[in-house]
Amino acid sequence: MDPARLCQIFFSLGTVVDVGGPLIPPFREYIMNYGSRSTTSTSTSSARHQNTFAWLLEYIGSFQVPHTWFTHYYVISVASSVFWAVQISTQGTAFEFLASLSKSRPATMTMNQVFLAWLLMTIQGTRRLYESIAFTKPSQSKMWAGMWIIGMAFYVFMGISVWIEGITSLKYRGPQRTFLEFSTPTVRTLIAVPMFLVASGVQYECHKHLASLKKYTLPRQFWFQWVVCPHYTSECLIYLAIAIAVSPQGQMLNRTVLAGLGFVASNLAVTADSTRKWYIEKFGIEKVAGRWRMIPYVY
Repeated sequence: MDPARLCQIFFSLGTVVDVGGPLIPPFREYIMNYGSRSTTSTSTSSARHQNTFAWLLEYIGSFQVPHTWFTHYYVISVASSVFWAVQISTQGTAFEFLASLSKSRPATMTMNQVFLAWLLMTIQGTRRLYESIAFTKPSQSKMWAGMWIIGMAFYVFMGISVWIEGITSLKYRGPQRTFLEFSTPTVRTLIAVPMFLVASGVQYECHKHLASLKKYTLPRQFWFQWVVCPHYTSECLIYLAIAIAVSPQGQMLNRTVLAGLGFVASNLAVTADSTRKWYIEKFGIEKVAGRWRMIPYVY
C-alpha cells in the first residue's frame, strides 16, 4: 500500500474513534479519560458492573501505565526524525522500501519543503521532549496502555507523514544534486513558519505555567483566561503550520499532515471537554464561565 495513504488511513481511524468514542459513556470513561479526569463514584462503577459491555471496557481499561510515560512519545518523535534524516540523505534501505511502495504523484513537495518539514517536526519533538523532562512532576496518574501504544504509533506515522508526499522529488534527485536549493521563501513559508514559532512559544509558556501550579489549582495565566486548554490550541496550530508549509505544488495543505491534524484535534477536543467538566466539578462553573474549551468562538 502507498505509504502516504497508509498514514492517512491510520490518522482517519484514530479520528473516527475520537469522534465516536465519547458517544459511548463507558468507552469514554474507561478508555479515553485518564488521570484525575477518569475518577468516578463507587455507585456509578457498581451500576456499570451490571452491564457486560461496560464491564469489558472497564477490564480492558484496567491495563494502565504511568501518565509520565507520555515522555516516550517525544523520544519516539526525536528518534524518528534522526532515523529519517539518515535514511533520506543516504537513500537507505528503509527509504528505498517506502519509495518502492509509493505511487508517483503529479504534485509533490520540493526538496526544500522536505527539509523544512523535517526541521519543524524535529523542533517540535525536541522541545516537547525537553518540556516532558523539565516540567513533569512525579504523579500517580495513569492512562490506558493502549493509548500509550497508539500515541507512540502516532509519532512513528507523523515522522513519515511530514515528508512522504515529497518522495517523488527525493527518488529522482541525482547523486550530484544538492539536497537544499537556496531560493526566495514562498508565501506559504512566510505564513507557516511564524505561525509555527508563535504557537510553539505559546505552548511552551502554557506548559511552564501548568508545571508551576500546585496540585489541583485552576490555571490563571493570560492564555488560560480565554481558553481552558490553550496548549491544545497551540498543538493544532503547530500541525496546521506544518501542513501549510509542506503542501505540494497546487495544494493549499499537505493532505497527509492534515489527516494527522484531524487525529490530533479530535483527540485533544475530547480531553479539553473532560478538563472543562472537571474544572466545573472542582472549582464551580463560575470559575470557568466564558472560557472556550480549545478553539475560541468555535469550541
